[in-house]
Amino acid sequence: MAEASRWHLGVTFGMVNPHMYYLNKVMSSLFLDTSVAGEERTNFKSIRSITDFWKFMEGPLLDGLYWDSWYNNENLYNLKNSSRIYYENILLGLPRVRQLKVRNGTCKVHAFFRSLMDECYDKYTSKNEDMADFGLKQHTDLYSNMKIYHMLGQLLRNTEKYSDFYFLAYWHIYYNNIIAITIFFAWIKLGFLVFGSQVDDFSTFQNAIFTQFRIVLGDFNFAGIQQANRILGPIYFITFIFFVFFVLLNMFLAIINDTYSEVKADYSIGRGPDFQLGKMIKKSYNNALEKLKLKKPGTDEDKKRTENKDLAEKARREGFDEKEIQSAEQMKKWKERLEKKYYSTEIQDDYQTVTQQEFRE
Repeated sequence: MAEASRWHLGVTFGMVNPHMYYLNKVMSSLFLDTSVAGEERTNFKSIRSITDFWKFMEGPLLDGLYWDSWYNNENLYNLKNSSRIYYENILLGLPRVRQLKVRNGTCKVHAFFRSLMDECYDKYTSKNEDMADFGLKQHTDLYSNMKIYHMLGQLLRNTEKYSDFYFLAYWHIYYNNIIAITIFFAWIKLGFLVFGSQVDDFSTFQNAIFTQFRIVLGDFNFAGIQQANRILGPIYFITFIFFVFFVLLNMFLAIINDTYSEVKADYSIGRGPDFQLGKMIKKSYNNALEKLKLKKPGTDEDKKRTENKDLAEKARREGFDEKEIQSAEQMKKWKERLEKKYYSTEIQDDYQTVTQQEFRE
């Protein structure tokens, strides 16, 4: 009861004009009780089908919202997009229609008729309002799910097939090259036709080709074509420099620079060649000299020093700084000294003791 009273009990503070009752009554009568023009007596309260609904929307609703004339058929006003309901009430903005549904089973049906009536809707109240989702519920996407299921089935049946764009990319590169050559020859023909009879550099087709390459290298007589044609000469030179020099040449330089950056980045992270051919040849050569007794075999200290040098070089390629490399080498020396002192089975008299400060570090 407390919940119901909270929704249906209202207290107002202030003055209410008694004319508000009459205004509310005439407005309700205008939109709810007014029937469709003609013999058919359909109003809002008697709507039973979609056809009745549209008859009401196109008839009493529009006639009640927009008043165009007085009772004597004279023009009511000259303003556009405005209306005065009952000649005094101004319609602000555009009217909006909101659908409020009523739940099924809100009215009482006698037990004898329940088998014959599957649906029963009472008149609208806030208590009888249907708040459930309309249609197939929210986030229902049957078409996309079925379409994706069908496409994935075809994909699983053809697992060995794939899209091959190798030849497409190949011909696309050739297409770009053909376009670049066509543009270059277009300027050659233009220069030959416009300046061929007056400028020696464009007197023949071969000279025009050679002149175009000279323009790219910066060796060109601009005054000659300007004297031949004061309008087409500068336009020809500026457009050629812009499209060929600033666009195409910079594009090629950008490609080269990007490739150089990738290679440099690969080496900066330590991606060296898998087979270091130089070191392998050097190692094989030293082993051959040792077997032929042409070189003194390397001691364990030399091998260990070489191994430490290789590890330090590899650490530098991986990005470690010199301080970290030196710390690692010192830790390795201390570890060897501790193992030599405590874990060696031989009697060692020449080991160096590890100080407390070194052990703490």
